[in-house]
Amino acid sequence: MMNRKVKLPRNVIDAFRPALDSPNYRRLESLTPIRIISDMYNRTLEGVTSDVATWLHGYDNQWKLIDALRYGYEPEPEPRWGIKAGHSYLYEPNDKSFGPDEEPFAYALRERAEEVVARLGFGEVVDLNKEGKTDE
Repeated sequence: MMNRKVKLPRNVIDAFRPALDSPNYRRLESLTPIRIISDMYNRTLEGVTSDVATWLHGYDNQWKLIDALRYGYEPEPEPRWGIKAGHSYLYEPNDKSFGPDEEPFAYALRERAEEVVARLGFGEVVDLNKEGKTDE
C-alpha cells in the first residue's frame, strides 16, 4: 500500500494542476479513476503539449496519475548533470578539478555537460540525482 506522494514531471503537473488539485476529483462519490484519466487525456487533445500527451499515453503513467489523486503529488527533481571520471566528479566548472569526496558541479542541461566532456577528452555525463549527489 502506498502512502507517500507521487513524483510527477513538472510539465505534467502544470498541465493537470486544476484536475489534480480539484476537491471534486478527490471525493469518493465523484468521478471514477477511469473517467478522471479520460478527462485528463481529453485535456491533452485540446492543445496540451505533445510531450504531456506522450507521457499520459504510458500505461504506468496513468496509474501514477490515479495515485497522485489518491495520495498527493510533488514534482520530480530538476535534472542535474555532472561529469564523472572513475570514482571522482568534476567540482570546478572552469578547470579539470576532480575529487571523490568533493561536491560535484551540476549542469542544468545535459548538452552543456557533454560539451565539457568532449573538450576534456575524458569522463562521462551522469545524472547526479540518480547518483545520490545532493545540492547541499
